[in-house]
Amino acid sequence: MSPKITRHSDRRIRSRWLITTSLCSALALSGCASAGGDKAAATAPRASAEAQISEPALRDAAVESTKTQDFVAAAAYWGELYDRNPNDAETAIGYSRALRQIGSIDQSLMVMQRSQLRHPDHAGVLAEYGKALTAGGRPDQAAAMLSAAAEKDPKDWTVLSALGVSLDQKGRYDEAKAKYNAALELSPDNPSVLTNLGLSYALTGDLDMAEQTLRRAVANARADAHARQNLAIVLGLKGDFDEAERLARADLPANVADGNMAYLRAMLSQPALWKKMEELDREKASESPAPAKPADRKDDKVSFFPPETAVSIQ
Repeated sequence: MSPKITRHSDRRIRSRWLITTSLCSALALSGCASAGGDKAAATAPRASAEAQISEPALRDAAVESTKTQDFVAAAAYWGELYDRNPNDAETAIGYSRALRQIGSIDQSLMVMQRSQLRHPDHAGVLAEYGKALTAGGRPDQAAAMLSAAAEKDPKDWTVLSALGVSLDQKGRYDEAKAKYNAALELSPDNPSVLTNLGLSYALTGDLDMAEQTLRRAVANARADAHARQNLAIVLGLKGDFDEAERLARADLPANVADGNMAYLRAMLSQPALWKKMEELDREKASESPAPAKPADRKDDKVSFFPPETAVSIQ
């Protein structure tokens, strides 16, 4: 798991270290030590070097780190920019996304809550706040925020995909699938959207469609570990442990992969799981299925999947 930044002081320390090492060489800043520099410049305090870094240089580094998905570095660069100007909407969005990607959800939510108060009608702010709320497991607030963002920017597939995730969290699976399909119309064969759609099928017990959809995601060169791990879990649920284990070990540490496979084998040995899956099959086949209770749906999600199952929120 990627390291998390959990305290403001930690982020400041990491920010200064990254800025004075990475940017020093990459951007050839005048305050960094060089072969021809004097000893005083080489031993200057980090804060002094940080003060000489221009905002454009920081922003370039932040954008590049985000593109290459080096989100720890991105969080440091965006964080420094945010410290300098917390009122800038684009900076807040970039900082929140980086924090969200490294698992610092509480900080991400704090940044976006403040930004949304300053920019209540900004489509990007609404979108990122909704994504952070989704990642934080607050689907009611997330769905409202993402719906507002979708109204302002109906062509943003990332918003529609995240909205689908929030609807899945609420147990509104058919509506979630409609959002994923709308996102795929805007971004055909997008592996992130397919990953979420595949998991949505699995949550309703349709493992065949889940496998088919996740295989489409994995076949895409842009697919990430989420797609492979979710496919591994679905294959495990279907009893194909050989391929499931191969996929699980492609991205996960050995102990985590072992834990996932053990989890799946234990779950498949429980009669209660098969009974629940049979109930889902009957419900799907019925012309007028009885609505499931929200609590039951929540239990389905917990019982079917090990902790490493993940959605993809861009």
